[in-house]
Amino acid sequence: MKTDPHSFARRVPLWHERHDAPTFAAGSRRPHVLVVEDDPVQALLLTLMLEHHGVEATLVTDGEQAVEAVKAGLYTLVLMDYRMPVANGIEATRLIRGWEREHHRVPTPIIAVTASAMAKECAAYRAAGMDDVILKPFSARALADVLARHGCARQHGAFLHGALS
Repeated sequence: MKTDPHSFARRVPLWHERHDAPTFAAGSRRPHVLVVEDDPVQALLLTLMLEHHGVEATLVTDGEQAVEAVKAGLYTLVLMDYRMPVANGIEATRLIRGWEREHHRVPTPIIAVTASAMAKECAAYRAAGMDDVILKPFSARALADVLARHGCARQHGAFLHGALS
């Protein structure tokens, strides 16, 4: 009997939680997160993790696209890589914050997603207007914590385990 080598991967989840599906308050819409990441592997991993949390994810691959996406849509949160082509995360955040002020918009939480976490770099992220930092490689729990702190909380159970990078 021949089996499809890809079928096993589709049946086994990347990590396990107490509950299979996310639950949000009655009448609430799914949170929508903008993922700004130029590395295809990191982008795939992050969007899959967000989908597992019941969060709708939109992906762009550079800072300039991020600015245009924020101008065009409403996001609950932006997960912003630091090192990217065209405009890095700090430049994109400054442009987004300037546009939000100019158009009297409530600031969208912007989270730095980076492996660069020296004190000087973290200060630069905050000075640009970023609200938080999540360090690569991050665990599924760390992502869940960031989502909860910034308005994308799930309504049930904690993670049993699951580190992903």
